[in-house]
Amino acid sequence: MAGKPIRLGKAAGELNVGIPTLIEFLQSKGIKIDTNPNTRLEPEHFDLLCQEFAADQNLKEQSKSAARRERRESISLRDKTEEMPSVETEDEEDDDVAINIEEIKQQVYTGTAKEETPKLPENSDDSNDIKVQVVGKIDLSSINQKTRPDKKKPDPVQSEVKKVEEKIEEKAPEKEAELEIETIRFERKVLSGPTVLGKIDLPVEKPKTPTTPPSNTESSDSKRKRKRIKKVEINPGSTGTKPAGGQGKFTPGQKFEKKEISEQDIQKEIKETLARLSNQGGKSKASKNRRSKRDLVAQRRQEELEQAELAEKILKLTEFVTVSELASMMNVQPTQVISACMSLGIFASINQRLDAETIQIVADEFGYETEFVSAEVQEAIQVVEDNEEDLVDRPPIITVMGHVDHGKTSLLDKIRNANVTEGEAGGITQHIGAYSVTLKDGRKMTFLDTPGHEAFTAMRARGAQVTDVAIIIVAADDDVMPQTKEAISHAQAANVPMIFAINKIDKPGANTDRIREQLSAMNILVEDWGGKYQCQEISAKQNLNIDLLLDKVLLEAEILNLRANPNKNAVGTVIESSLDKGKGYVTNMLVEAGTMRVGDVILVGRYYGRVRAMHDEHGTNLKEAGPAQPVSVLGIGGAPNAGDKFHVLDDEKEAKSIAQKREQLYREQGLRTTKHITLDEIGRRLAIGDFKELNIIVKGDVDGSIEALSDALLNLSTPEIQINIIHKGVGAISEADVNLASASDAIIIGFQVRPSVSARKLAENEQIDIRLYSVIYKAIEEIKAAMEGMLSPDIEEKVLGSAEIRETFDITKVGTIAGCYVLDGIIKRTSKVRVIRDGIVVHTGVLGSLKRFKDDVKEVKNNYECGLNIDKFDDIHIGDIIEAFEEVEVARKL
Repeated sequence: MAGKPIRLGKAAGELNVGIPTLIEFLQSKGIKIDTNPNTRLEPEHFDLLCQEFAADQNLKEQSKSAARRERRESISLRDKTEEMPSVETEDEEDDDVAINIEEIKQQVYTGTAKEETPKLPENSDDSNDIKVQVVGKIDLSSINQKTRPDKKKPDPVQSEVKKVEEKIEEKAPEKEAELEIETIRFERKVLSGPTVLGKIDLPVEKPKTPTTPPSNTESSDSKRKRKRIKKVEINPGSTGTKPAGGQGKFTPGQKFEKKEISEQDIQKEIKETLARLSNQGGKSKASKNRRSKRDLVAQRRQEELEQAELAEKILKLTEFVTVSELASMMNVQPTQVISACMSLGIFASINQRLDAETIQIVADEFGYETEFVSAEVQEAIQVVEDNEEDLVDRPPIITVMGHVDHGKTSLLDKIRNANVTEGEAGGITQHIGAYSVTLKDGRKMTFLDTPGHEAFTAMRARGAQVTDVAIIIVAADDDVMPQTKEAISHAQAANVPMIFAINKIDKPGANTDRIREQLSAMNILVEDWGGKYQCQEISAKQNLNIDLLLDKVLLEAEILNLRANPNKNAVGTVIESSLDKGKGYVTNMLVEAGTMRVGDVILVGRYYGRVRAMHDEHGTNLKEAGPAQPVSVLGIGGAPNAGDKFHVLDDEKEAKSIAQKREQLYREQGLRTTKHITLDEIGRRLAIGDFKELNIIVKGDVDGSIEALSDALLNLSTPEIQINIIHKGVGAISEADVNLASASDAIIIGFQVRPSVSARKLAENEQIDIRLYSVIYKAIEEIKAAMEGMLSPDIEEKVLGSAEIRETFDITKVGTIAGCYVLDGIIKRTSKVRVIRDGIVVHTGVLGSLKRFKDDVKEVKNNYECGLNIDKFDDIHIGDIIEAFEEVEVARKL
């Protein structure tokens, strides 16, 4: 008997043996086991117990079966006790043998009738002399007159009496007379189906005769009675037949075939039976209709609930969805969505928008389905397939990436013969720039300069998505920094070839081999060390080896065989967008294919417009722009988001229609991602006890900087202080921004923008705080400091000193005065004190008074004596230690 382990208590119950007996037996076999009834027995141990105590187990099973049998018999016979009449049998001739049926019934109830036999007279020699006299009969049909005789269940009492009588006959000795017991039997008919007895011919038409109402004197017998159809007797030996006329008598030689039962008849009978079972109780037709309507309404409601549950798991969204909005719709934390993106090799920030494929994969990991409502809008834009003969060579797009202050912009300045770094606030790049460079041999190259600060993660990712070759700059006197590793990851995710430029080799602490070693630790081997990545040592300040770096870049570009079709409508990517007071919305774009001309209808995201003017990075007017050329465009009706794709369309009405649909989808998306406060959130805030919110309005010069600053500020949120970006936009701070801040109790942060005169006056009247910054990390530091000021301070305890009680004095109406000697520190009059006796704190309170000699003093220093008493506490003894302390508030840090 091999199986699962069994508990000791259960084994004892099955074997019908006590637990101590089982434990004693197992210990005799050398098996040690715990006395706990929940102790598990191994299968082999249980087999030993079954072999040993098999008899006890069989005895228990027999007793259970006997108890069940007696209970079943008592239940089946209890209801018929009062209904059965008693029948007595006597011997007519000798009066020696008497069988009382009532006694037999009593014996059947008690369970003793099975073992007993009727007593016969001892002096009986002839068995023929013993006869049974029939006194009466039991009318079985009178037991239940309401049911049909052929449908009645057999009487359990009569069956038991029958069994007893059979046993009496079996056990009577052969020499004695047989008892003749008359048994009343009845036949039980089993219905085998409907029997067609005949047909009734109904008259076609009967002439209507006027009927006269019966008079009151007529008796009730004169009413017309229903004519009954007499049953036709059928010969049992003949086959199934029926009278020819339907009502005539049966003729033996006549045969007929029974009608076959079809599948439709069976299904009809089943439906009617189910209908009768479901509509029991004799309800009216109206009540049945009401019930069916209620059932139908309940079924519809259940279907609606199921559809609502399914709809909750379907996200209706567009491709223009950020990580924060996607997390809000799925009711998860943004960090969980970012982690899911990182597992896919995508480094996304909280405000970075995701493409349709990434959204679908991430939503599937959280158990949601996606439905892109902008699919038909996107399909409305026709994509022209390029023919091989239409493709021409285009300049390569190179993105310069790396850590902050490693020399990216300085390298571009040397290549372009410009000085961009002096124009940047703080000497660091905070915008993504696009520049077109023409080399001495006439070849052109397009460079993208990305910021290196950690807040500009989205900008670096955007630069890696539109580039052909990436230059990763690392300072020779520094290490491979986190932003450098992040830039490498972005380039690898975009499958872009990388060229490493080790800058600042002219500085005294430069060590290029250390940089190569750190890159090799990241599984990146340069060509000098036998790898596949090109590497060049340069100095942007001294203009060393920059031409060699450009040659390697051109070599990578030639391998890629970059080609584009200039003879079609332009398609490209938005790099930056800003709002100029005199020009309006200015959008920096990078044309990837086709040619864009002045006057073209352009569609960018949810905005459209007509190209009024184009400029290059030097401000020169352009009439057209070909592939891989960065331009600054005027005429778009809004500030599109950085990274949006733009298309040049032939019809302005088509562009307007698509833009309006996208605007509508954008508003619906905003409504779906609006997250209201829930009971769970209220409970969480109450549990924290001191929850605060900081509402911020962000205005900046370009969309990329606003995105980076908003992302950095949202990352400062803690469980106790939540930062909400209620609005962000491009352009100067206006009166509308001040009114919004006044209504939502927010502060305004301006990044390289200034408020207008009217907005500044309104802010002073409304007492709205406007903070202006030019460097992003200064804005982050000040907001962080403001959050720390909002936090409730921590209370810390500072011990001031201790004194020993040398003597005690009891003074009436004053209490117990302690004469103390200050051991260390200082005892202040305002400080709190503890009474410590044998190392145990006895009391904590405040001083009632502090004196030296007869004078009240504010404090007593080390090695001085003093007298003091403790407010509302007099249980002080000689030798106790008085410890003075005070509670200090300490500012909390994030």
